[in-house]
Amino acid sequence: MHLTNLHTHTKYCDGKYSAEDMIIAAINNNMQSIGISTHGPLPFASDWNIQKMEVDNYIDEIINLKQKYNGTIEVYLGMELDYLPGIGFDEYTLDLIKRLDYYIGSVHFLAKFNNGVMWTVDYNLDELMKGIDESFNGNIRIAVETYYDYIGEMALEYKPHIIGHFDLFKKNNINNILFDENEKWYIDAVEKCLSIIAKTPCIVEINTGGIARGYTNEQYPSTFILKMIKEKDIPVIINSDAHSTDGINCKFEDIYKLVYDLGFEKISYLSENGWKNQIIKIV
Repeated sequence: MHLTNLHTHTKYCDGKYSAEDMIIAAINNNMQSIGISTHGPLPFASDWNIQKMEVDNYIDEIINLKQKYNGTIEVYLGMELDYLPGIGFDEYTLDLIKRLDYYIGSVHFLAKFNNGVMWTVDYNLDELMKGIDESFNGNIRIAVETYYDYIGEMALEYKPHIIGHFDLFKKNNINNILFDENEKWYIDAVEKCLSIIAKTPCIVEINTGGIARGYTNEQYPSTFILKMIKEKDIPVIINSDAHSTDGINCKFEDIYKLVYDLGFEKISYLSENGWKNQIIKIV
C-alpha cells in the first residue's frame, strides 16, 4: 500500500517540529509520501496559524524539501485552511490555494463573542460554552447544526480536496456533556451534511489527531459516521493531524483495519499524477 499522511503541522503554526523533521519521521515510518499542511493565515490575529509574512518562506521551504528528498519520499505542499462564518475563504486564501498541491478545508470558527472576537469549537469547554451562550442563546443543538451547515456550505461552494476532522465538535463533548451522538437531531444533521458532500469530489479524512493528543478515544469521524460515509460512497483518506513527529502515523494500523472491517474497499491518496484510490490491504 501507498502509506501517506497529508495532515501535518509544523513550527510555522502550532506544530512542535520543523517540516523537515516531519518528513524524516515519515521516512522512518516507511511512508511513501507526506503532505505538510500548516494552518493557513487568517484575516485576524491568531497564535496558532501561520502569519502572512511567513507564507512565502513556508512555500519556498517545502518546495526545496521536495527537491532534497526527491527519490526518497514524495513531499506535497499543502495547508489547512479555515472556512470562516460570513466570509468563507477570502480573496487572499483563494489566491493562496492556487499555489498549493492540495488543501484541507476545516471549520474551527463558529461565531463571534459579543465583543466581536471569533471563537472556535475546539479550544476548550469554557470558551465553547461561552460562545454558545452569547451566539446561540445557549442552544447547543442550533450551534451543532450550524457547524454542520458550514461544513456543507464549504464543500458545496469551494470543494476542498480534503475535509478536515468532520465531527470536531465532539472534542469537548466528553461523556456527552453537551449532546448525545445517538440523538435523532444529531444524526439528521450529520446525514444532511454528508448528503451534500456526496455531491462533490471532496475526500473526508479519517483523523487520529484527537487520539494522538489525548483529547478523544475515537477517531474523527465517529465509527457510526464512517458507516454513513461508506453507504454514501464518499471517498476517505487516513491522516493523523500530526503536531509532532511521534504522531506521524498514530493508530494507522488500527484505522486501516477499522475501515476494512466496515467494508471500505479503497482509500484515497495523492500522487504526482493527481488523486488516486488504492485497495486496502491488511497484513
